[in-house]
Amino acid sequence: MSTAGFPVGLGLNHPIDGLIFWTEKVTIDCMNSDATPPQGVPAFVPPRSHRVSLQLLIVVGVVFLILAIGLGLLVTRLDRLPRVAPSVANLSDGGPQSLIMHDTPVCVPTVAGGAAVASANRSPFGLAWFHKPPQDSTTAVQLAAQSSYIHLTGAADIPFRDELRSAGYKGPILTYTGMNSIEGPGPYTDGSQPCDANYTPHDNQLAFLKGDFCTYINGHESWFLHNGAGQRLVDDYFGSGRITYMMNPADPGWRAFAMQRLTYIKDVWFYDGVWLDNVDLDLTRMTAELKNSDGKVQEYSTDAAWKQASAGWLAEARKTLGDNYPIWANLVGGGLRADAWDAYAPYLDGAMDESFAVKWLDGWRSNEQWQAQIQRAGRWLAAGKGLVMVGQGPQDDTDRMRFSLASYLLVAQGNGTQSTFRYTRYDTYYEQMWLYPAYDTARQLGAPTGTCSEVSPGLWRRDFQRGYVQVDLSTHQGSLVVRP
Repeated sequence: MSTAGFPVGLGLNHPIDGLIFWTEKVTIDCMNSDATPPQGVPAFVPPRSHRVSLQLLIVVGVVFLILAIGLGLLVTRLDRLPRVAPSVANLSDGGPQSLIMHDTPVCVPTVAGGAAVASANRSPFGLAWFHKPPQDSTTAVQLAAQSSYIHLTGAADIPFRDELRSAGYKGPILTYTGMNSIEGPGPYTDGSQPCDANYTPHDNQLAFLKGDFCTYINGHESWFLHNGAGQRLVDDYFGSGRITYMMNPADPGWRAFAMQRLTYIKDVWFYDGVWLDNVDLDLTRMTAELKNSDGKVQEYSTDAAWKQASAGWLAEARKTLGDNYPIWANLVGGGLRADAWDAYAPYLDGAMDESFAVKWLDGWRSNEQWQAQIQRAGRWLAAGKGLVMVGQGPQDDTDRMRFSLASYLLVAQGNGTQSTFRYTRYDTYYEQMWLYPAYDTARQLGAPTGTCSEVSPGLWRRDFQRGYVQVDLSTHQGSLVVRP
């Protein structure tokens, strides 16, 4: 599992080198500042011709040095005080923090030996499919022929997985599961209420057996996350009436249960890897987006503490499952910074950007947000990791589809399996396969001949063996051109 280009450690403190400690906080990660520490005060050397005032000059010099040292200590103490990380709202286009890493090209070159190298004439284009078997007329044979990446969900989808294998699909098939949310009866605000032991959950999360919640989970209050009022944080997915509880990634008991279930998935269900949904990069979902969010999470006061706990959970999952068992994640929250995924990168083989290049069903990214997503995708792929890029929108909005497809092709790497694409909409539960003529055009482009570049303000282009792709951010137009 490659970790090239990403930090391996989880530490949030910088080493102190010398007297003055200079740092710069960026979102919830500590990074080396571009600031230069002040130079030390040069020693005062009195001229030899002024022997009469030598003692006075020495005294003045000593006092000056003492004041300089005291000022340095003050700067050190002030710089060690905790600083408040900017909110996600402040990371929008034009905010005080840049989303783009200015010391790295927006179009990141492929690192030699890092990303998969494309075949001589092979387009990097590949289609992704997730989370359940198709509910339209698409057959296993058709899906196997069209797809380069597939994950399904749980034991219920094992028969369809086997159909895909029989239809000739050769790639890995992962299984979906939630990382830090489990389904159960209720909602119960705490463990004092009677628990329905007959409740049968779905198999898209780790408490997937009948009675799991009441038998193993409900009696351990420390396993749960709680809002400011002390209630267990819960969600009601799409108003379905099926309650999910948010779990504490740092709790040893919850971790032990989760690792046991991940091992079960690997050894009993025989999927080729696991895909973790809703791997939160910050506390935004818990503080603002759940059924009983009230702005606080009792167990975590900062995004940094949350990220460290979640990275620890992922590290334990990697140790439990081994280096050769793929772990992918849907990374959510954390703003759109180009380096937002770095803390989790050492433990993951792949990721999903579920709203790539466009803002969900009908919005658009600012130019800076779009560039940050392009840069983030390029860094991720250059490290040899897999990436599913999802354009969201109405099925008949082919202009929006083409814009997100062309944006994907600006950064796509490999032979059609490392970086994959899907245009869809989340409120259809991803159960329909949408195919477009532009996908055939993407396959005809051949291999890229270089990285993308901004050929004029807001106009981005990448050349391929048999054509080029172009994205115009001012008009939100994407073009795929195959030369005759």
